[in-house]
Amino acid sequence: MTLTLPPEIEARIKQQAFREGISMEWWLQHVVERELEQYATPSGSLQDEVSPEEWVRQFRAWAQSHDRTTPLLSDDAISRESIYPDRI
Repeated sequence: MTLTLPPEIEARIKQQAFREGISMEWWLQHVVERELEQYATPSGSLQDEVSPEEWVRQFRAWAQSHDRTTPLLSDDAISRESIYPDRI
């Protein structure tokens, strides 16, 4: 099978595979397998379906997929007083 992708998507796949220390082919295969499993198995706990090592790998990949430039909340923004202003 040959898959032709836009250069931007190919670059993103290369980058993600590099971050995980695997080849593009292996990364793509596992993405496709993961997508197909969603349709083949009833929804349940991911922990029941994969090994602990695979669960950790998938969790880390999910965590790394988030934008790291999102500003963090200040201590004041998450203080009890700001969450429950009527209970001061």
